[in-house]
Amino acid sequence: MLLGALCLMILTSGVSPQWFEQVHDPAAYAHALRRDGSWLRTLLFVDDAFIAAYVIASVTLASALANGSWRPLPVLVAIGGVGAGVLDLAENHHVLGLLRIAELERAVPMSEILRRAELSQLKWMVAHLAFTAVGVAMPRYGHRVARWFRYSLIFVQLPLGAAAWVATTPWLSTTLGWGRLLGFVAGFAVIAWLYADRDAADGAETGVPG
Repeated sequence: MLLGALCLMILTSGVSPQWFEQVHDPAAYAHALRRDGSWLRTLLFVDDAFIAAYVIASVTLASALANGSWRPLPVLVAIGGVGAGVLDLAENHHVLGLLRIAELERAVPMSEILRRAELSQLKWMVAHLAFTAVGVAMPRYGHRVARWFRYSLIFVQLPLGAAAWVATTPWLSTTLGWGRLLGFVAGFAVIAWLYADRDAADGAETGVPG
């Protein structure tokens, strides 16, 4: 719900935090920060809540996948979820710091923009790695939706995420970025559905550990 709300806010405002995760001319970067500052602060406020939610969800999902036995893949899911969350929080508050610099009419250093882009891309790829680990760790049997979801985690979301960063045309980069975001919205929704009332089901054939 929080990620869906963020997507609606981005569409409504025309301001996307993802723009600030990429390398741009320092003057254009500072101008965009000043122009979009109010909306950017609101988006990052909601995003901080979303980060807390997805970190807790990732650890909870890892525990469900472990099913009492913490094998390497569930551990990787938990570490990846927490790691992406830490990088995401650092990103939000780094951008807020850069926004304050821009509002003081000071130049935003290119070195800071490059560092922001590098760490933001690392954040996304760590998240993609964690979701790939979820797909590999999920059982190969059970509900048809669970099987298709597992395949999408392994063969779709990781390549899509990597492609979003190497696209060289703005329209393709934007399209892939939205595909990635909407994929995450759908993914969280499917995970919530698959693992709803898991204990009550107690072994029902849902495609997740009993």
